[in-house]
Amino acid sequence: MSGDNSIDAVKRKIKVLQQQADEAEERAEILQRQVEVDKTSREQAEAEVASLNRRIQLVEEELDRAQERLATALQKLEEAEKAADESERSVGHTYKKGKEAYTL
Repeated sequence: MSGDNSIDAVKRKIKVLQQQADEAEERAEILQRQVEVDKTSREQAEAEVASLNRRIQLVEEELDRAQERLATALQKLEEAEKAADESERSVGHTYKKGKEAYTL
C-alpha cells in the first residue's frame, strides 16, 4: 500500500508540475504577444518620428528659400526706392531749372 501511496504522490506531483508548466507557457505566450504588440507600436512610432523629421527638414528648407526670396525682394525694393528718390530729385531739379529759365 505504501508503494501505491508513493506512486499516487508522484502522479499528483507530476500533475501539479504539468499544470505549472502549462500556466508558465500560457504566460510566456501572452508576454510574447505583448512584446510583438509593443514592437509594432515602437516601429510605428519610429516611422512617424522619421516622417516628422523629414517634414521638419522640408519646412526648414522652404523657410530658407522664403528668407532668400524676402531678402531679394527687400533689396529690389530698396533699389526701387533709391531710383524713385533720384527720379523725384531729378524731376524737382528739372522743374526748378525750368522755372528759373521761364522767369529769366
